[in-house]
Amino acid sequence: MAFFLLASGAFLSSPALAFQANEQDFSLASEPSSSSDQDIISPALRHYLFQCLEKLGEECRPLFFARIFIGEKNEIPTSCCQYLVQMGDKCHTAITNAVISRPEFSGNATLFRTRSDETWTTCIRLLVSPGPSA
Repeated sequence: MAFFLLASGAFLSSPALAFQANEQDFSLASEPSSSSDQDIISPALRHYLFQCLEKLGEECRPLFFARIFIGEKNEIPTSCCQYLVQMGDKCHTAITNAVISRPEFSGNATLFRTRSDETWTTCIRLLVSPGPSA
């Protein structure tokens, strides 16, 4: 039940782009930036991750990224939780793992997976909890 966010050359080399980029921004994914920096994201996986990100919604991506990878305690709108849950746990996990695959994030993989799981659980609870009684 991990989350989220992305996978491609542009994103993986610059995480901030992940939530604002369109598919053309990800053209570097299959070309390593140097001989020692091999890209591990296949074109098929990159395409899958793009489909996941589109389901997540442009306005929600930065909120999830900040919560999971920066540690912000931002409140997640119900609409963003709906996008996340509709996107599904498989996408959530794939995106999280793609981000964690980058050297600048891999050192905190356990922390990021914990935050990812917490974010998923928070959204599930938000969506299934009964509203206030009238």
